[in-house]
Amino acid sequence: MAFSTDIKNYLKEEIQKRRECCRDAFGKGRYGVIYTERCPNCRSSFIAGVFTGFGTVTDPEKAYHLEIKAAAKLSAKVEAILAEEGIEPKLYEKDGKRRLCYKVSGAIGDFLTFIGASRFALEVMETEVMKSVRNDENRRSNAEIANIDRAATAAAEQLLAIGLLRTSGVLESLPDELKTTACLREEHPEASLAELAAMFSPPISKSGLSHRFKKLIEEAQRIRNRQ
Repeated sequence: MAFSTDIKNYLKEEIQKRRECCRDAFGKGRYGVIYTERCPNCRSSFIAGVFTGFGTVTDPEKAYHLEIKAAAKLSAKVEAILAEEGIEPKLYEKDGKRRLCYKVSGAIGDFLTFIGASRFALEVMETEVMKSVRNDENRRSNAEIANIDRAATAAAEQLLAIGLLRTSGVLESLPDELKTTACLREEHPEASLAELAAMFSPPISKSGLSHRFKKLIEEAQRIRNRQ
């Protein structure tokens, strides 16, 4: 709850810099008393007070969840103000109390900015960006690992087929292009398809090389079928 506590402590300090009417609105919100608006900033001060007294927000590193749990009358007032400000919360009831919540980083950022905690709103948005970057990196890493696994599996299948063709004496009877392909794979068991294709003179395409390996595997399968 450190993130919530930090915001509340910050608001308690910042509210002292506002006008007396705003400080009064903050205090009333904090203790669940409906305020009287005396200046345009009273409403944000009031909502800041309500959040300080009845709200929580999860550390954005863990999840996006801001919630205010209050009695029906106070909850309805808060809901009306937030709706007018264009940051209407989601509503649900639990344990006889109405709860207002946000579960999207952008909405949480808007709410925090409205109540005067823009520095924490920025932290939420920065965290979202960093999470997105990490997720992208993880996806790329997973894709690279999957590609390596597929390439290693394919190479192992090719080497197994070539080994069978060689021990059965069939390899020598195959066209030169297939024998050259088999020899190169045996010499470079860990090379990727692209790397292996570039070793030919002249180089051949990946699809062309893949087609040759397909023929070698089919020949090996014929031998297995006869065994």
